[in-house]
Amino acid sequence: MQLRAGPGTAILKSTPSKGELKLLNSSDVIASLRDLIVHLHRGNGKQAESIVPEIAGYLKEVMLSGADPESVEMQRAQQTMFAIDEVRMLLAQSDFEGAAAAARDAAKEWRSQPAPRAARE
Repeated sequence: MQLRAGPGTAILKSTPSKGELKLLNSSDVIASLRDLIVHLHRGNGKQAESIVPEIAGYLKEVMLSGADPESVEMQRAQQTMFAIDEVRMLLAQSDFEGAAAAARDAAKEWRSQPAPRAARE
């Protein structure tokens, strides 16, 4: 079950380990990225692996929302997802340092506001 309420607002996402519903929003993504970075620095791969799908799920919902692909929100979600995919790949190799660096990149991307299209051209 999922609930969409618009850009930057919440969706419901099920937690695979407990079967409960977890409310995610843009602020929760930042908090989850912070938790992910901490667990990676501590070498806690299992806990880090459990956080990545929550973040990726939210980003996927944003990208599948039907918003304009050229919108700032969509570009930010895509860039953040690229970094999260890198975290996944590095976690699979047990490269916690590299995964932590990629998670920091994901957090920077999520916090960033890409320049408007006219300014980039």
